[in-house]
Amino acid sequence: MKHSMRQRDYTFMHRRTFLSGISGTALLSFLAPASLALKARAARAKAPVKEVREVRFDHSTVRLLDGGWMGEDVRLAGIEIDLKKGWKTYWKVPGDSGLPPSFDFSGSTNVKDIKVLWPTPKRYKDPELGETIGYKDHVIFPVRIVPADPEKPVTLSVKLSYALCSDICIPAQAQLVRQLLPEPDSDDTAFARVRVAYYEVPTANPDVGPEVVKAYIRRGKTRPELVLVLKGVGLGSNSDIFVEGPDIVSFCHPRFLGREGMIVRYFLPVDGIDDPAALAGAKLRLTIVGENGAWERTVILPRH
Repeated sequence: MKHSMRQRDYTFMHRRTFLSGISGTALLSFLAPASLALKARAARAKAPVKEVREVRFDHSTVRLLDGGWMGEDVRLAGIEIDLKKGWKTYWKVPGDSGLPPSFDFSGSTNVKDIKVLWPTPKRYKDPELGETIGYKDHVIFPVRIVPADPEKPVTLSVKLSYALCSDICIPAQAQLVRQLLPEPDSDDTAFARVRVAYYEVPTANPDVGPEVVKAYIRRGKTRPELVLVLKGVGLGSNSDIFVEGPDIVSFCHPRFLGREGMIVRYFLPVDGIDDPAALAGAKLRLTIVGENGAWERTVILPRH
């Protein structure tokens, strides 16, 4: 034990002697690299974010909007694509042609969770492109953000890739960056535009809108058909239904079969398969658009 204590005392004295033997200039030179590293790190932490809120092209302008707070823990932003008249871009299921937009948020900071929401699309028919699903002239995709720390700024960085069509179809890409401060700094007009887009997103609330009574695949005259039996008001021959399902298939526009009281029937031709059994047990997400709004429903197709 005594030997151990003497050893520690010797080590301490040795270090003290070592430091006392160094001149002030030499000691500063010895400590300078660590000090500079700390200062550089602090400077980076305090450096202002280089924002890119808007990118302009000949055919479109894209913007990153601040939509303010939605409750205590959720921020709302908006990715706006402002297209020249006659141009359109696409929904997450684009139809017979086109590509859906993609959003890469990997450069964002102080983000716990982030989700892009899709406003209700429209269906377009083109003699060359076939049926396409998307947005013409203008769209804002609301972005729902849960900050890791609500008291600190969120740096929202998104790499946006999208396709757009008029007489020709072209791809486009833009990098947008915006800092969302705890106290929002956007103007009232931007707030309102993002909120309008947010309320154009189909609701998944099962207590609101139509009920899916039955969904199944049958053999049609030339191809399989998805049959939907819905119960609700505001549905008819002018309603539309967009279907997300397995990548191997695509669903055409709905054909109205008729109404009996609150019960409405449709069928949608299915491309990509010959045998209805190929979709046995498949999970489908329906976006149902009626006179009074749009609703999202999920169904599982029967296995027999």
